[in-house]
Amino acid sequence: MPFTDSSPADPQYVRDLGDGLRLRWSCPEDVEELARLECEVFLNGPADPLNQPLAWHVRELLSGSHPLMGSQDFALVEDTRRSSRRVVACACLWRQPWDYEDVRLLVGRPELVVSDPDYRHRGLIRALFELLHARSEAEGALTQAITGIPYFYRQFGYEYALALDGYLSFPVALIPPAPEEGREPVRLRDATLEDLPAIMALYEAHRHEGGFAVSTPISEEWWRYHLLHQQGCRTGEHWHIQAICCSDSESFLGFLVMPTMRWRSLVPVMHCFEMVSGIDLFRLLPSVLRAILARGQRMPVRLDAEEIDHVRIFLSDEHPIRAALLRLPDRYGEPLTVRSSRSYAWYVRVSDLAAFLRRVTPVLERRLARSPLAGYSGRLSLHFYGRELLLHFQAGRLERIQELKPAFDYEQADAAFPPQAFLPLLFGYRSLDELSYAFPDIEVKPTAELLLQTLFPKRPSWALPLG
Repeated sequence: MPFTDSSPADPQYVRDLGDGLRLRWSCPEDVEELARLECEVFLNGPADPLNQPLAWHVRELLSGSHPLMGSQDFALVEDTRRSSRRVVACACLWRQPWDYEDVRLLVGRPELVVSDPDYRHRGLIRALFELLHARSEAEGALTQAITGIPYFYRQFGYEYALALDGYLSFPVALIPPAPEEGREPVRLRDATLEDLPAIMALYEAHRHEGGFAVSTPISEEWWRYHLLHQQGCRTGEHWHIQAICCSDSESFLGFLVMPTMRWRSLVPVMHCFEMVSGIDLFRLLPSVLRAILARGQRMPVRLDAEEIDHVRIFLSDEHPIRAALLRLPDRYGEPLTVRSSRSYAWYVRVSDLAAFLRRVTPVLERRLARSPLAGYSGRLSLHFYGRELLLHFQAGRLERIQELKPAFDYEQADAAFPPQAFLPLLFGYRSLDELSYAFPDIEVKPTAELLLQTLFPKRPSWALPLG
C-alpha cells in the first residue's frame, strides 16, 4: 500500500510512526489478523483461553453486513518488520444516532480498542483515535462517545457526560418459586418479525414519554438484523430479543433483551425491558424473573461456565420497571434485590462546541421559550480557558454563535468552565450547581446563572449502546 498525504479519514491514508510501525485503515484482507489480536488481548486474565466469541464478532463486523460499520472501519497499527502477527494495535468506528430531545445527532463510537502489551506506552492508541475522530467528523458526527474503562479516554478529549445503565442483582435462591397450582401467568419466547411492530411501538412510547435530554432511536434495520441473526450467533454480542407473553392467551405483554451467551454465573438482561401499560407488575414480574432464569439455564456460556447464582438486570435509574423490581418481596417477604449498582456513564467528546450548539439551537430556543426568560435578548459569553464562545440572543432566538481564539481574560466572561467540564452540563448529566460544587475553576456571574440553568437543565437520559 503506497504512502499518501490524503486526509486521515481517507481509506487509503497511511502514516509512518517510526520503528517500522505503520498506521492505516483496514481492508478485507485484515480480518483474521484483527480477529487474532482482539481475541488474544481481550481477556480477564493472562491464563484465560483465547476469546473466540470476540474473534467471531470481529469477523462479523468486517463482513460488510453489520449495521454499525464496514470492512474499512478498523484503524490499525502494523509492525512491518514482522512476517506474521503484524497488527499490534487497533480500534474500530461504529455509528449510531442519538436524539438531543428532538434533534437527531450522528454519534461516532470508537470500540474494541486494543494493543499488544509489548507495544504499549508508545502513543499508538492516540494515533488510532486521531484516525477515528477524523473519519467520524468527516462523516458529519458532531460528537463521539464510548463506553469504556475508567479514566483512560479522558486523555483523548472525552468526559463522562451521560448516564449508562446501572443494574439490579437478584439471587437465584431468593426468587419466589412458581405457584404450586396453576400455570405461570407469563412466559418468554423468541421474538419474531411478526412481533416487530409491537416491539418498536413499545420502545418508542417509553422513549418519547420519558422526557429525556438524550435518547437512542433504534431503526427497523437494527431490530431486524438481530431478529434474523440471533439464532445462529457465535459471537455472544447479538441481542436475543424475547417476547413476554400471557401464558393463557399468547397476548403480547412486552419484551426484553438478553445476550446470546451468558457470563459465568450471571444471567443478564440488557438494554431493553419494556412491558405494556395497565398490567399488574407486582403480580407478573416474579414470573418474568423465573422465565429469565429458565432461559439462562439453556444459554451457552461465553467463558468459564459456573452454576447460575444471580439474575442481573440493567436498567436506567428512572425506568418504571426498575422501581417495581426494587420493591418485589422475596420468598421470605424481604426485599428481593440484594445489590443495586449506581449507574456508570458514557464518555462523550465534542470537538467543535460552536457547531454542536448551532445544531441543537431549536432545543435551546424551546427551553428558553418555556421559561421565565422567554423573549430574552442579550449576549452570553462562555469562557473555556483559552477560547471563548459568544451566544447572541434576540427576542428569544439564538441568532449567532461567535468563537474567539485565543481568549484568556476569563474574568470578563459571564461564565468560565474547564473545557471538558462543560459537557456534563451540555448533556443534562449534571446541574450547574453540582458542577460548580465539584470544580472550583467554574465561575458563573449571578446574572448568567438563570440563563445557563434554563438552557442546560439537568435531565435524565436513555442513551442505549447499540452493538
